[in-house]
Amino acid sequence: MISLGLGRLPMILMYHSVADVPKDPSHLSVSPSRFAEQMAVLQRLGLRGVSMGALVDAMRAGRARRLVGITFDDGYRNVLEAALPELKRRGFTATVFIIAGRLGGTNEWAKGPSFPLLSGGEVCELADAGMEIGSHSMTHTRLAGQQASQLEDEVSGSRASLGELSGAPVRGFCYPYGSMDPAARRAVEDAGYEYACAVETPMAKIGIMALPRVYVGQQDWAGRMAAKRLLYRGYIAHESIRAQRSGAS
Repeated sequence: MISLGLGRLPMILMYHSVADVPKDPSHLSVSPSRFAEQMAVLQRLGLRGVSMGALVDAMRAGRARRLVGITFDDGYRNVLEAALPELKRRGFTATVFIIAGRLGGTNEWAKGPSFPLLSGGEVCELADAGMEIGSHSMTHTRLAGQQASQLEDEVSGSRASLGELSGAPVRGFCYPYGSMDPAARRAVEDAGYEYACAVETPMAKIGIMALPRVYVGQQDWAGRMAAKRLLYRGYIAHESIRAQRSGAS
């Protein structure tokens, strides 16, 4: 078991899409050029971007100090097309959280631009390139308040499906919309996942099954990225208080 106080939390970045889009009301995308700039900042700061599996292993070994977790939610095709080349160029890896029941579809649940999702073959391309494949549930539904049978389908079902597709155990889970409650966290742990990523997490709930992340968007130019590194733990503490006040459990 990894002991996680605020002082030991590694920085974990949350991305979605990497694409040039004229209008993006949901703020899901960063342009390829901005993404390259952000990765360059990490490298200049002496940091290395890694998958969540690698980060969790380093945390267990006490070697996570210069590592930054890089995650992509939803599994957009443009991660393969635009993000992967930049990651490989810098020797970085990342975790891509896939919606197991929507392979080859689109982000029809989102407001704003329609983005194609990775197909099964493209998911395997990412895995073969050294990226970690994680689960983002079966259908991208909010998990807080769901019945046990629904949690079983969304959490265990997606792990089994993606494991069969990739030919490797799926170690990590990401809560859609950051929506979780005690039953959802328990379902993730019972399904055999080693870790789970959230968004805003009440301080008392931060742990290996609810790892908080910091959003990265198009407005995060080089200076803002450097500031996020310096202020990361303060940001997590602030967001944790806000989550607590909103009634997150």
